[in-house]
Amino acid sequence: MPKKMNNVLTKPATNEIQEVAAEVRSVNFWQCVKFADTIKRYCEITMKKDDISPLHAMAMFHLVCSGGSSTPTQMAEMMFRSKHSVTKIVDNLEKEGFIVRDFSSKDRRVTHIKITSAGLQYLKKNQSQGDKRASQVMECLDIMDQKKLVVQTNRLCVQMTDILEKI
Repeated sequence: MPKKMNNVLTKPATNEIQEVAAEVRSVNFWQCVKFADTIKRYCEITMKKDDISPLHAMAMFHLVCSGGSSTPTQMAEMMFRSKHSVTKIVDNLEKEGFIVRDFSSKDRRVTHIKITSAGLQYLKKNQSQGDKRASQVMECLDIMDQKKLVVQTNRLCVQMTDILEKI
């Protein structure tokens, strides 16, 4: 909050702003926040051009990586979303014909979400577009740096997932 002098707000000195800016730029956390925000915006903007929802894409990614089937609860946990949010995503994907709900005959409370052939085709089609985007972004890195980035990103995702599960 700005400083108040005689009920008048004052601006901080330029050198004070520069000092704080230098400190913020040097903190890894804020660099991660900036990077994450840039990735998120890049995905939102470029995927919108192809009429793809990032959340729908993540749900489909989860399904494929889970062998083509998952429960809504597992999807909610994997995506760090509420069950209500995942239900909306599943409803939309079902309308598109990309997934089906499979109700357990043993326990009516258990529902499995399964990817359809149309859903798999949709993923394959959009995978090539995703590969083009990734190549475009990563062309500033040589192949070794790209491979290191993928490994390090996976390590960071595992670490963040572990932390989030404890919150």
